[in-house]
Amino acid sequence: MVYYCVCAGCKNSSKIGHRVHCFPKDKGIFRSWVQFVKIRRADFSASSVTAYSRICSAHFKEEDYHSGDAKMVSLGLKSERMAKLIPTAVPSVNPNLSACPVPRSRDTVCRMRHVATMLTDASQQETVDSVDTVESVDTGDQPLPSSTSDAGTQCYLKPPRWSHAVQVNLKPKMVSVGTQMPFSPQTSTPLASPEQTDEDDDNASVISDLSWVPEEPMHEEDEEDLFDEEPPYTCDPHHNGIDKFIVCQEELMGLFAICPACCERSDSSIVQQEGTFVKIKQVCASCGYHRFWQNQPMLHRNMPTCNLLLSGAIHFTGCLATQTLRMLTMFGLQCISASSFFRHQRRYTIPVIVQAWQNDQAKNFSDLRAMDGGLVLAGDCRSDSPGHCAKYGSYSLIEDRVNKVVDVQLVQSSEVPNSSWCELEGLKRSVGLLRGKDLHLATLITDRHRQVAKWVREELSPEGTQHYFDVWHIAKSLGKALDAASKECDQLQLWRPAIVNHLYWTAASTPDGNPAVMEAKWRSLVNHIQDIHDHDTPAFSSCAHGPLDGDQRNKEWLDPGSLAAVKLENIIMRTALLKDVRQLSPQHQTFSLEAYHSLILHFAPKHTGFSYLGMYSRLLLAALHYNHNANRETARRSDGTEKYCVRYPRFRKGAHVVRPIKEAASYGYATSLMKALRESYTNSPAALREVSANLSSDAPAPIAKSFEQVPKEEAVSLYLARQSRYKRT
Repeated sequence: MVYYCVCAGCKNSSKIGHRVHCFPKDKGIFRSWVQFVKIRRADFSASSVTAYSRICSAHFKEEDYHSGDAKMVSLGLKSERMAKLIPTAVPSVNPNLSACPVPRSRDTVCRMRHVATMLTDASQQETVDSVDTVESVDTGDQPLPSSTSDAGTQCYLKPPRWSHAVQVNLKPKMVSVGTQMPFSPQTSTPLASPEQTDEDDDNASVISDLSWVPEEPMHEEDEEDLFDEEPPYTCDPHHNGIDKFIVCQEELMGLFAICPACCERSDSSIVQQEGTFVKIKQVCASCGYHRFWQNQPMLHRNMPTCNLLLSGAIHFTGCLATQTLRMLTMFGLQCISASSFFRHQRRYTIPVIVQAWQNDQAKNFSDLRAMDGGLVLAGDCRSDSPGHCAKYGSYSLIEDRVNKVVDVQLVQSSEVPNSSWCELEGLKRSVGLLRGKDLHLATLITDRHRQVAKWVREELSPEGTQHYFDVWHIAKSLGKALDAASKECDQLQLWRPAIVNHLYWTAASTPDGNPAVMEAKWRSLVNHIQDIHDHDTPAFSSCAHGPLDGDQRNKEWLDPGSLAAVKLENIIMRTALLKDVRQLSPQHQTFSLEAYHSLILHFAPKHTGFSYLGMYSRLLLAALHYNHNANRETARRSDGTEKYCVRYPRFRKGAHVVRPIKEAASYGYATSLMKALRESYTNSPAALREVSANLSSDAPAPIAKSFEQVPKEEAVSLYLARQSRYKRT
């Protein structure tokens, strides 16, 4: 598809290599574009604009283009035709449209080199054998250099496949034909301009139509269409946009094989390589041109941008650094080392995560203060490893009404008598934080941890805190007891689902949480399974169901006094279970907290050991991710119906469950962390290191340092002595 400029008198088009831009979607900018065209086309209006209407780059100023694109064009990393307009750009230039400059492409540079070679050969001849018309190639602001044996003699040559006659005045001993691309003074040394004389000025006359049309297409049709429309590429140098590419070293060094000043062969070499950073030196022996080029900017003078951002991307997404870096190394990509990542993590990424969590937590506290009734929190502890010998215990609190993680506390086992005390210590720290923020804890839902229950009863209950037990935890232990009893009595296996459901019904049907009523409802189960539905307890005198006849009966009643009835009564009427039933949570449960603990496995898997701050930062990342995605809506089809899926979980033993499909998770928090990392380091790396030092000073000492250290040489010698006993002589 070929697009032509709609401006009156302008013959530029995408076919001959011009940049053409489609009309913007913004209504205000769109009207400005239409008004510009109407200056010379009175009949042009908004209705005249079609999907094929374009305005060429000749009508825009240099500042109308992205500064990042301009820099990439100057470095030769992007074609001029790929430069993108800023969103507020408006055409404002009405040049002499009969001589609009032609953008230079790679093919143009090749043809210019060909012309330069021919002109150099012509300068060695004493006379010009053939006089013909030569076509011109736009070389920027300077006329096309040329050579001849006598000053002032005009040589006319005819390169192959070129048309549109142009007269060129040739100058003696000038063979430099370059791309004339502007180079940044910070990264290159400009070539000195040749000395100008009055004679040169008198003879330098060019009469031409600077546009040209090759007799044969320079590209195939599919390649021509590449530049017809605005490219979808966007580059924002100030944020972490999708603006990075993988480039092989051979192809990268090929960009520096030709001198941009004289188009001769040049020497290039890598003078510095640090992680993803590379610095290349290019030297031309012919004209003396040289420059240094680097593949990324520096942050605060000395930090390669991509090195720091790579560490941030690995950490903020919850990836394991050693695996990620090993994958990149296996791929052959130059990247940072593991030691560099952990140094960046300790000094820069952890402080950014902690600051982001503190901001999110402060916002949550502000929202919770505005809610009536105090806090309704679900709390539980999670160990960092399977089994009962954990190094860390993390205690988390979730506000059940808003479904947000309110606080996360990490306790190292060396801070308490043993790892089983981590849960109580974590709860104490969280409650102390809430008290310091003037937040009242109205309801707390936990599992049946006996230390926690005793502490809450003594410390929080006098303040008005209501403590409940989560139903799922009690139902889980009840199900295990029924499974053990059903091995002797098969009848109990049929009753197992109904008994567990009755436990849930006991709590859900008592919204006020009356302990006596819940205990009475639970005790009624002993009579119900024996087909007795009237009870002698005033709080619950009869079963709430109707007659159970016909299809509603799918299992036999238990005979009074039978082995199955006796075993079931012993399980149901246990004193400890009856006390727990009186504290069942009627409305709020901890299933959201269990989902959050499952999410932590992505950021901090239990098979990997982390340092204290490394573990703490990953817990905060999991909390940020949960708060950012917890209240997603159910996904819908194009017709508006909700999406569901059917799963067969292992614990259901073949039975299915139906679950709604949520909308795709969002990772906007990670993008914000990347932006904060870049900005914080740019502003003050020392401030981040100071925060890191404060965090390290507050962290507990490693567990190994709490024991007496043995010198390494002594430990190795003892080991070798023990091993020598088993060696064969």
